[in-house]
Amino acid sequence: MSNSVNLISKTAFLKFEQCHKAFYFYKKHPYLRDKISIDKQLTFKRGHQVGDLAQTLFPGGIDVSKNSKNSAEGLALTTTLIENKTPVIYEATFAFNDALIMVDILCLENEKYTAYEVKSSFKISEVYLKDACLQYYVLKNALPNLDDLFLVTLNQEYIFENEINPKQLFKKRSVKTESEKNLPYFENQLFNAQLTLEQNKIPNIAIGKHCFKPYQCDYFSNCWKDTINENSIFNLPLLDKEKLFEWYNSGMRTIDQIGSEHDAKAIIYKIKQAYFDNKPIVDKEKITSFLSKIQSPMTAMDMEMWGPAIPQINGTKPFEQLPYLVCFFDGKKHSNVFLEYAKDDRRQFAELLLENTKHFESILVYDGTMEKMVINGLIKLFADLKSDLEHLKTKFIDIFDIFLEFSYYHPAFKTNFSLKTVAGVLLEDINYSKITSGLEAMAYFDQQRLETNLIEKESIKQELINYCQTDTLATYQLVDFLLSCL
Repeated sequence: MSNSVNLISKTAFLKFEQCHKAFYFYKKHPYLRDKISIDKQLTFKRGHQVGDLAQTLFPGGIDVSKNSKNSAEGLALTTTLIENKTPVIYEATFAFNDALIMVDILCLENEKYTAYEVKSSFKISEVYLKDACLQYYVLKNALPNLDDLFLVTLNQEYIFENEINPKQLFKKRSVKTESEKNLPYFENQLFNAQLTLEQNKIPNIAIGKHCFKPYQCDYFSNCWKDTINENSIFNLPLLDKEKLFEWYNSGMRTIDQIGSEHDAKAIIYKIKQAYFDNKPIVDKEKITSFLSKIQSPMTAMDMEMWGPAIPQINGTKPFEQLPYLVCFFDGKKHSNVFLEYAKDDRRQFAELLLENTKHFESILVYDGTMEKMVINGLIKLFADLKSDLEHLKTKFIDIFDIFLEFSYYHPAFKTNFSLKTVAGVLLEDINYSKITSGLEAMAYFDQQRLETNLIEKESIKQELINYCQTDTLATYQLVDFLLSCL
């Protein structure tokens, strides 16, 4: 076995699968890694929470990760625990053929070990399956009495009632059959991965679609730093990665190189001209037609959702989206509805939503997909409110459509049409609080619900309201901006 420093973890192996250069950077130049986003950090945290709960399926285990400082100690401790026939081990650490794995849960029964890998999702993705098959490959060779390996996921149909029932919350699927079929594949890939490291040279891998699949690479900024500039073809919206890399690989680098021979959509040539002139596309006729749909009185509206992976409210499922905050801005004043969900408050939310919107003829939203999803969910729950809730949806005026349909397009948008991007380019004095995303807001709401210090609890609540109110203010002001373009 190689020195533990040179062992290839699951994370490293999956990077090798995506891109040999990313794998090399991960092992040899980890300092080049992009800063991990707050949203990704929160996703990792959620995964740990689900993993911790899954341990209650097999209680009383010894956690190798909490009793060892590094992989070498983890390997040694696991060996001891196996020799002692420890019935349940968490984060059991094994190595074979230069591959290093840590198994979420390992259980001994009738002299056979069964491994469990926990995922905080409903579905088993290709990445999850490959991850588990690598684990099986190592375990089969490092643990002679291995019986099976299961992927453990959340049960989409589980409904929370009073307390969590782990046996019903989780479901499992054996990956033994798939793993047995692919043992030679992992043998070969691990050999190639070690060969890549032994060559001690950064692999000459050009940028491509692999930079984004299955996830955007952690070394994206390093590899793309000389590619993305103000005039890069990768700043063009509408074009899929297939077309962009077809152009890129033919030698095209900048938007001004697009010619009539490239047979692009007409809007692409308009965008090219907008970049060349550094002026926005403004279709006054379409904007006028769109704005004519708005009737007074009007208000801008934005919602925030809470969807914990582990349900906490009776009658709800994992990841079920619960609206806890809706904010309004009518051009003069802000108002809001904020519910803390000590119980299922969706009925109250629905009634207060209708009360706060009944006097308005138009409800301005920005990408109202989520708001419509919330309302459709409330309709399913409360049949007696169906008519009023359906009517509320007819009042929606989605400002997002103007930008999505290129009735207005500014080159500074590049490929991003989010409210934060559009407002940042077009509006002054729109400043977001500490919270920068819906996922981060959800984490703040979790914190707010658990906070016992009343002053801090109120402070977090106000941060959430400020974040939501900024969205409504930006949405409302975008209408004023569009009017000024006519």
